[in-house]
Amino acid sequence: HLNASVRFSADELWTLANISAWARWFVIAASFGLIGFRNDYTDIQFTVMMTGVGIEIVVNTVFHYAVWKRKRLRWQWLLAMAILDVALATLMVGIRGGLDSYYYVVYFPILAVFAVAFTSFRIVATFTALTILAYVFTTLLTGDGIQTELSEHRDLYIRLVFLLPVVVSVNAVAKFERSGRRGALQREQALLNDRLELSQTIHDTAAQAAYMIGLGVNEAIRIAGTSNSELNQTLEATSSLTKSVMWELRQPIDAGALFEGATLSRALRAHVLTFDAISSMTTELEIEGEEPPLPVDTRTRLFSIAHNSLANALRHSSASRLAIRLQFDDDAVRLTVSDDGVGLPDDYESRGRGFSNMRRNAERIGGQLLIESPGKDQGTTITCTIPAKPSGTPAKSAESST
Repeated sequence: HLNASVRFSADELWTLANISAWARWFVIAASFGLIGFRNDYTDIQFTVMMTGVGIEIVVNTVFHYAVWKRKRLRWQWLLAMAILDVALATLMVGIRGGLDSYYYVVYFPILAVFAVAFTSFRIVATFTALTILAYVFTTLLTGDGIQTELSEHRDLYIRLVFLLPVVVSVNAVAKFERSGRRGALQREQALLNDRLELSQTIHDTAAQAAYMIGLGVNEAIRIAGTSNSELNQTLEATSSLTKSVMWELRQPIDAGALFEGATLSRALRAHVLTFDAISSMTTELEIEGEEPPLPVDTRTRLFSIAHNSLANALRHSSASRLAIRLQFDDDAVRLTVSDDGVGLPDDYESRGRGFSNMRRNAERIGGQLLIESPGKDQGTTITCTIPAKPSGTPAKSAESST
C-alpha cells in the first residue's frame, strides 16, 4: 500500500519538497522565538534544545540545497524529514514542560505538510496516530505529567481532537487536487499517444502515396521533354503542388519525435534535412548554445513556426537559399528563418492564415513574432523570440524501490 501511495511525478516531488523545506525554515525561526521567551532553562536543557535545532538546520540546509539544485529526489526523503520534524517537536515539548508547553502547535504545520505530500489516508492516519502517541507519552513522562484535575484532561483532549480535523481536511483537499491533476496528465498523455499514432499512420499511407505521385510526375516531365510547353507547365505546377503536399505531411511525422522526448534541435535538424530533400533550395541550419529543458508545448509550437516559415518559402518566395538559425541564450530562445526570395506583398497578413497562426503560436508560449521583408527581391526574415524560463525535469515516475 505504501508503494502505491508514493508515486510522484518529478515536478510534484520537487514542489512538495520545496514547500516542506520552506515550512521547516519557518518552524525553525519560530523555535528560536519560543526559546527566547524563557530564560529559566538549565544548561542541559538549553544545550539539548540548541543541539536539536542545530541538527534540524544542518539537515534542512542539505535538503533544501538538493531541492534548489534540482537533484534527483526520493519520496523517502520527505518521510525522513517528517520523522525528524516530529522528533524535534516532541523533544521541545518535553524540555518545555510537557502539557504546559505551547510547542505542541508545531505539530500542525508538520502534519499538514505530511498530509499534502502523502495523500493516502491510511498513511496519514498512521503517522498522525504515532505523532499523537509520542505527544501523549511525552506529556505523561515530562514536566508535572498529567494530573487528575479535569482541566488538564480537557486541555489534552482539545489539543488532540482539533489536530485530527485539520489533518484530515488538508489531506482530502490535497488528494482531490492531485487526482484532478493526474487525470489531466493522463488525458494529455493519451492525446500525445494519439498524435504519435497519427504521425505513423500518415507516414505509412498519405506521405508514401504523395512521394510516389511526385516520382510519377517527375518521370512524366522527363518523358514529355520540351515537345509540349503547355503540358510541361501543367506538369511543373503539379510537381510543385506535390512537393507542397509532401512538405505539409512531414509536419505531423517529424513532430512526432517531440512527443517522444526529442529535443527541438534534434527534431528541427531532421525536419530541415527533409525539406532539403523535397525542395530544390540550398538550406543551412545553425544551432547556437545548449538547449535547456523546454516543455513539449513550447517545442511543438516553435517547431510549427519553423515548419510554416519553410512552407511559405517553398510556395511563394522563389528563393534559392534558406538559412535557419536556432539560438539558446541565457534569457531567450530565438528562432530565425531567412530566405533570399522575392519578399512579401504589403497585404501578406490578410492572405491566408499562415502568418496569423505563427503569431498565435508565438504568443501562446509568451513570445513575439517579427516578420521583416525590406522590399521586392530582398528576401524575408521571420524571427520568433521567447523567454528562456527555467523548466523542471520531464515528468517521469519518481517512485523508488524500498
